[in-house]
Amino acid sequence: MATSEVERRQREATAKLPPELIEANVEHRAKAGLAADEQPCRKHARVHGARAPPPKRLLDKRDVLAITGLSYPTIWAWMRDGKFPRSRVVGGKSMWLSSEIETWLAALPVRQLKGDEPKETAIASLSSGSENNRVRRGR
Repeated sequence: MATSEVERRQREATAKLPPELIEANVEHRAKAGLAADEQPCRKHARVHGARAPPPKRLLDKRDVLAITGLSYPTIWAWMRDGKFPRSRVVGGKSMWLSSEIETWLAALPVRQLKGDEPKETAIASLSSGSENNRVRRGR
């Protein structure tokens, strides 16, 4: 459509409306356009509350393998031994609750690094083991 035709249709449409309504519409548009500029900047003023815990969701075999870094036979054996959470059957597929996998991950031991303070039990077993080695070797 040409611009003149669009303008003509707009004039025809506005001719059917009472002038008070047209004037009120123009005032409303002007106020609405300025209203966005009048609002204060709230970039850092908003304070967020605590977030709700993430919803429980089901993880499929591929997700669990990616999260744990284990092979499926290892997971299967650990499930039988009670070392890993059991899967649920959902539509014929093995699925795990994400909360159970997160709990299992949180319960894993933390690796000791060089320079870390060894645990008392580790110290006792190391010292008794080294003494036994010295006695056996005749040192």
